[in-house]
Amino acid sequence: MLGGYAGKMLFVDLNNGSIQEEVLQERICRDFIGGYGFGIRVLYERMKPCVDPLGPDNMLGFVAGVLTGTSVPGSGRYGVVTKSPLTGAWSESNGGGTFGPELKSAGFDAIFFSGISPKPVYLLIRDGTAELKDAALLWGKDTYATEESIKAEIGDAKVKVACIGPAGENKSLMAGIVNEMGRMAARGGAGAVMGSKNLKAVVVKGGIKKIAIANRARLKETQARFLSVIKASDFAKGLTAAGTGGAVSFLVSIGDSPVKNWSLTGSDSMPTVNRLDSSNMDKYKRSAYACQACPIRCGAIIEQKEGRFAIPGEMHRPEYETLAALGNLLWNDNLEAVIKANDICNRYGIDTISTGTAIAFAMECYEKGLITSKDTDGLDLSWGNADSIVALTEKIARQEGFGAILALGPTRAAERIGKGAEKYSVAIRGKGIPFHDPRMSPAGGTALIADANPGHHMNNQVTGMLENGTPVGSDPALQVPKMNPFADFDKKGQIYAIGYAYHQLLDDAGMCALYTVNTKPPELAELISDVTGWDFGWEEALKAGRRVLTLRQAFNAREGITPDQINMPAKISEEPLPVKANAPPKIDYQALKEGYFAAMGWDIKTGMPSDKVLAELGLTELTKDLKPQ
Repeated sequence: MLGGYAGKMLFVDLNNGSIQEEVLQERICRDFIGGYGFGIRVLYERMKPCVDPLGPDNMLGFVAGVLTGTSVPGSGRYGVVTKSPLTGAWSESNGGGTFGPELKSAGFDAIFFSGISPKPVYLLIRDGTAELKDAALLWGKDTYATEESIKAEIGDAKVKVACIGPAGENKSLMAGIVNEMGRMAARGGAGAVMGSKNLKAVVVKGGIKKIAIANRARLKETQARFLSVIKASDFAKGLTAAGTGGAVSFLVSIGDSPVKNWSLTGSDSMPTVNRLDSSNMDKYKRSAYACQACPIRCGAIIEQKEGRFAIPGEMHRPEYETLAALGNLLWNDNLEAVIKANDICNRYGIDTISTGTAIAFAMECYEKGLITSKDTDGLDLSWGNADSIVALTEKIARQEGFGAILALGPTRAAERIGKGAEKYSVAIRGKGIPFHDPRMSPAGGTALIADANPGHHMNNQVTGMLENGTPVGSDPALQVPKMNPFADFDKKGQIYAIGYAYHQLLDDAGMCALYTVNTKPPELAELISDVTGWDFGWEEALKAGRRVLTLRQAFNAREGITPDQINMPAKISEEPLPVKANAPPKIDYQALKEGYFAAMGWDIKTGMPSDKVLAELGLTELTKDLKPQ
């Protein structure tokens, strides 16, 4: 088999319990690379359009990248793909740790599930074989207890477990899939899809497959250059010291991180926000850890044993998005409450971004008098009420009382509440947006509304660098003119097409997106070439990225989702950035979106890729069910 690949995919039909292996074809590997590329290739071909996301015909895939399981720094990610029950669109999310590399080591590049099991089950992959096991005694357990129980049952503490908690079992639209007791593929409701299939966990034991490297000597040289960049990066050093949450107060001060449900930001909006910086958790820190093959080590295990928000046992230190979601977004400076709420989310298996967004929506509705304590089960939802934030997080996780309404997400919750509540919902197709203000970033804002996975973040760093004229590589295919980020919005389509194609390739390779933030991005085409043995340059690499982007877009078009159905929330598009100093000019997101679609060859009205582009990318036969242009 090619370097970089385990060489097989696994297909599990939960309707009848059948399990089939398929050998990967090199043409598919080279065209779609891996990760989400494999995911969209399989789901588009094998799923009918317009299926019920929580029905038997929706598929759920666990996918690893071509670099996953190698020594390449930052290559420890795995992805989850499905049709989202939250947005109705293409959905992808990913998690870190060691689950992805273990899957490759167990002999598989991807696992795809279809159907619905008549009873709760989990999939066990061990010694090169796969079997479905009874999960009746696991049903109802939280993610921590599930992992512990599985390891005890099979007598192996070293297996890797990706599972759902009660939120996924109950089909919460906020439910994610948790590995290693706190790493989560969190967004889009993939946990609800897993729960709808009566699939409690995927358990993997590797060690039977050593991933081949085609050109080890050249890979060593490329990695050495990559490592020298990492070692020189102040951003990487900051991640090692404090994780992703080391600069919450700084991001609020510059207007990038929202306060009070996106109503405020800036230094004056929350004078005590520095209490949320992750350095304040050093007193709770027990150890640092890294995802596999990562020298940065941005993760940490903490213990919070005392106080009214005490937690039994160890847990993962909250990341930036969680600190913002359950902290400054809610005007809450109680770090211990954030840690407690994060632990609840991890145990039940729910997305912290969605949870914080839902609570912030409820707090603003409470402030405006649209709901009262009679509606909230007696909870006082005044801004910053730490006890109510923790209590409401648990209600959302359990889908109890008012929490059951918020568990639908802010858009659907607003429909239940009425009275104009929709103006306080900061979500795209029901999915709360992450906490980097798009009014600060043309590339970031465009990604939220132009990507096939609505509300997606961490896929715009290279695009922003290109827009600013910052070099991302010496290859001619990566060269673009420098432009003012806040001007000429109708002239940037090609820049955005290149930038987003780079990030798609990064995801498909199984790389961590943090390696593109405030540092020179990795020599990705060279790394893939070294590992696989292909003569793989940047022109082909970016074409592979465009191919995957285009098939993802075709998936949504086939579902009947048109570009005008994916829009920026009114609070973002209609209101200026609420920061006094250095507020940037207003961004014309629609012009940026139109320019990107034109550069990609996608129709801005229907979302359909053109016949010409489909032919150029070799997708004509695969997408023959699309309506003709």
